[in-house]
Amino acid sequence: MLRSLTLIPVGLAVAGLVLAAPAGAAPTGPSNAQQTIDQLQSEGYRVITTKVGAGSIDQCSVSGVRPGRDITELRAFPRGNTQEVVRYTTVYVDLACAR
Repeated sequence: MLRSLTLIPVGLAVAGLVLAAPAGAAPTGPSNAQQTIDQLQSEGYRVITTKVGAGSIDQCSVSGVRPGRDITELRAFPRGNTQEVVRYTTVYVDLACAR
């Protein structure tokens, strides 16, 4: 019984961290979808949007921002050495649009 009581606070703490993590990924400043996309692009991300609904971008709100992947290339260096270099990073912006 004592063991299960000590695991409850640990489980709640872990759940709080897991639930709080995605909130930090979304930009906090912009108020509409286009501003969010512009901000991410200005930070160097390549933005890929997914849209639910038939409305134009000005009728959309951001429902999520998800990390993408690094796009890399191999660059040649003197003496035959190569190095993998990040060209850009993608990010996915999910939009919910009104009709």
